[in-house]
Amino acid sequence: MFKTIIFVFDGVLANCKDLHYKALNKSLETVDKKYIISREEHLTIYDGLPTNKKLELLHTNKGFPLDLKEKINKLKQVFTIELIKSDMSFDERLRDVLKKLKEDGYKIYVASNSIRETLQLMLYKTGLIEFVDYFLSNNDVIHPKPHPEIYMKAMIHAGVSPSETLIVEDSFHGREAALASGAKLCPVDSPNDVTYERIKSYIDKNTNQDTTNKK
Repeated sequence: MFKTIIFVFDGVLANCKDLHYKALNKSLETVDKKYIISREEHLTIYDGLPTNKKLELLHTNKGFPLDLKEKINKLKQVFTIELIKSDMSFDERLRDVLKKLKEDGYKIYVASNSIRETLQLMLYKTGLIEFVDYFLSNNDVIHPKPHPEIYMKAMIHAGVSPSETLIVEDSFHGREAALASGAKLCPVDSPNDVTYERIKSYIDKNTNQDTTNKK
């Protein structure tokens, strides 16, 4: 039944949510400390959204001047790359998970709110790019999550239907997007939940359900 597995990168294949959170706040601090996003605000409002969407919400919530969006985006990219180079390294456990899924015959796709340059660097630094068939960044979509565009584009590129696709997601907005795409959702809370056994269990469970429903 399943042919393709789409993984979110941030929060699923790497613990880089904190990295993005720090880089954005470091950028916002150069304008005014009042725009800094608290940990609670991050978890309840901004988590899982691309930077531009976060800044638009920050404009609504705290009056952040939108004419500074480009400046903040550029600064965040600089700080993000610095943190990736200093903090990220090969993840042998997740490399093994993806390797086993590839050996089982599944196509492995990665979707991220990060820009293409950042995502590619993170995939190289973690050593996961070796097992990835294709990846999509926020440069590849017009509509950010919770719109399902990024997942729909991934499925079209892979040549599979939603019923043949499993999406591994962690954030609220991401899960909304995954379900809206029509694919099956495997929810996780962190990279620690991403195990070969967990993913295979979801695949087997949904395959058995569909087989039962068709009888």
